[in-house]
Amino acid sequence: MPLDLVIPDLLAAPEPAQVRMPALERWVARGERAALPPADATALLARAYGFEGHVPIAGVTLAGDGHPDVRPWLRADPVHLELKQDGVVLREASQLDVTRDEATLLVAELQGLFAADGFEFLAPAPNRWYVRVPPGEVPVTVPLADAAGRNVFGLLPRGSGRVNWPSALTEVQMLFSNHAVNVRREARGQPAINSVWFWGEGAMPGTVPATYAMVYADDVFARGLAVLSSTRVIDVPRSVEELDAVRDGESVLAVLDGPSHALHRGDVEGFRRAAEALDDGWFAPLQAAIERFEQVNLFLPRGTDTLVVRVRPSARWRFYRRARPLSAHA
Repeated sequence: MPLDLVIPDLLAAPEPAQVRMPALERWVARGERAALPPADATALLARAYGFEGHVPIAGVTLAGDGHPDVRPWLRADPVHLELKQDGVVLREASQLDVTRDEATLLVAELQGLFAADGFEFLAPAPNRWYVRVPPGEVPVTVPLADAAGRNVFGLLPRGSGRVNWPSALTEVQMLFSNHAVNVRREARGQPAINSVWFWGEGAMPGTVPATYAMVYADDVFARGLAVLSSTRVIDVPRSVEELDAVRDGESVLAVLDGPSHALHRGDVEGFRRAAEALDDGWFAPLQAAIERFEQVNLFLPRGTDTLVVRVRPSARWRFYRRARPLSAHA
C-alpha cells in the first residue's frame, strides 16, 4: 500500500528561496530515482486520476470548494491588472489578500452585470470565484498560472457563441474601477481588484476513479478529486506520524504544498519556514512510514520533468549514497 507524497515547487524555487532540507535530501539520495514527463502538481494529480487532454480545473476545484456540479463552470478569479510600459501585466489573487467581505461585494456586482447573459457567479473562497455559463458559451481560455506576470494581450478568452469575452472583461474593469472596495484598498496601499480572469473550462467526466483510499490535502484541486471519487479527504497534518491506517493494498495520497503557497505569495521567508517544517514533520520521521506503507513515492515537479523517488525499507541501508542539496536535482 504505497504512500504518494506530492511536493510542488521545492525544485522550482528561485535562488533566494532555496533551502536545505537534510532529511528529504537523504531520502532522495537513498531512493530509486526516475522521471515522468513535465507536469505541475495539478497536471500530475489529474493524470493519476485518469484525466486525459484538457482538464476541467473549474469543475474539479468547485467540488473541492464544496459545490460539486457537472454543469459548465469557469473560474472567474479576482486579479490585479497593472499597466506597464510594454503592456498590461496580471497579478493573481494569492498576492492580493482578498477578504471575504470584498469577495461578497464584488461578486454581487458581477452577478448584477451579467444576469441578463444567464451567468451565475459563486465565491466559496475569497480568492476563488466561479461563474456558470449557458451551454454553448464556454470560451477557450489561458490558465491563470500561464497568464500571471505576463502581458495579457493575446491571452484573453475566445468564444464562439454570442458572448464577446474580451468585451466582458472590459465591462468588469469599468465596473470595478471606482468601486468602494477598491477605493478602500488603495487608501490602505493595497493593489486594486480591478478585473477577473476567466479560465479552467472543460467537460466533467461521468465518473472519477477512486485512485486512493484516503487523501490528505489542503490543495483545492486534490480535494476536489477526492470528493468526485467519493474518497475520504482530510486536512494535511503537521507530521507523517499522524496519518491514519488503511487496509492492505490501498494507497494514500498527501499533497504537501505549504511551501508552494508561500512562494506564490512572494514570501521567501515563509517558504523557508514551511519547507523546514515539512522536513522536521514529514521527512525526518519518514522511516516509520516507509516500513508501514512498504513504499513511499516522492513526486517533485520541476521545469523539465517530474522527479520521482521511490523509497522502500531497504533504502535505510544506503547510507553510502551522499545527499546533495535539492537545488542539485532541479
